[in-house]
Amino acid sequence: MADTWQTILDQQSTLPINTNLAATSCFMPLPQYGVLQIEGADAHDFLQNLLTNDVSALAINQSQLSGFCNAKGRLFSLFLLIRHQEHYQIFLPENMCAILQQRLSMYILRSKVVITNVTDKIVCLGLKQAEEGLITENTNKNSPVLIQYLNTTQQFLYLCPQQQAAEICQNLLKQQWQLTSEKWWDLLDINVGIPLVLPESKEKFTPQQLNLDLINGVSFSKGCYPGQEIVARLHYLGTPSRRMFQATAESDTLPSPGETITDKEGKVIGHVVRSEYDKKSTIKLLLSLKLSEAHQNALINNTVIVSDIVALAND
Repeated sequence: MADTWQTILDQQSTLPINTNLAATSCFMPLPQYGVLQIEGADAHDFLQNLLTNDVSALAINQSQLSGFCNAKGRLFSLFLLIRHQEHYQIFLPENMCAILQQRLSMYILRSKVVITNVTDKIVCLGLKQAEEGLITENTNKNSPVLIQYLNTTQQFLYLCPQQQAAEICQNLLKQQWQLTSEKWWDLLDINVGIPLVLPESKEKFTPQQLNLDLINGVSFSKGCYPGQEIVARLHYLGTPSRRMFQATAESDTLPSPGETITDKEGKVIGHVVRSEYDKKSTIKLLLSLKLSEAHQNALINNTVIVSDIVALAND
């Protein structure tokens, strides 16, 4: 019997944690993510009326960052929306799939829309090329399962049926692509300021608090969607009081999304957005902080010292 994609990868060694990924073409399985599929005659209008970004601007086989807010303008979910010829796919954390599917299904009513969790049928692989052109040269860039990741030129996603995954993995290994851990995908996101909403942090942040207005994650020219009035009011009539920052910490425990950030007096000044280990005990973080307090010495849950706080916006 032919090896499965998982068997093939289990036989490989992964790159060590201190590898310079900037100079390495690598790929990684992404079991921490899942896929919802939205199809039907009304799929476009259904999504356009619910999401923060302009679905009409999305070309076939392209992706865009988008969110789904509650009525108060807080992000219930944040994800990559991918358009295919006959349907759309939502790429998001696996532990948010059932939660988002249930919430979106409440809006279907009489619309001709079907939402399916296809995570068990799809293999998610992340690709990061060391230089532009390798994807074009070594893979079929026009394949409907190969998706450019947002506006990057170095990252791509393979969202492929289970039966295609083994061949794809074998081809990548033959072409000298290096296998690495799924954590590197999250680190790459953190390094370029891509936020994440997880069950622990849903409905905690507005789009502006995660810099979505700066990274093409929200449209202010499209029609209404849940929470749109509040999001637009903050954009046109106010100035952000919180923004997302990069930071570093040292700890043997990875901070959870939504954990509080305090100053040295214990006053809450923000929350953890996402985190991942960069080295043995060094953690890279994205934090949503009050702009007026971002210069302060910060602690996670009053214990873990936060250092190297770097602004990602010019407010």
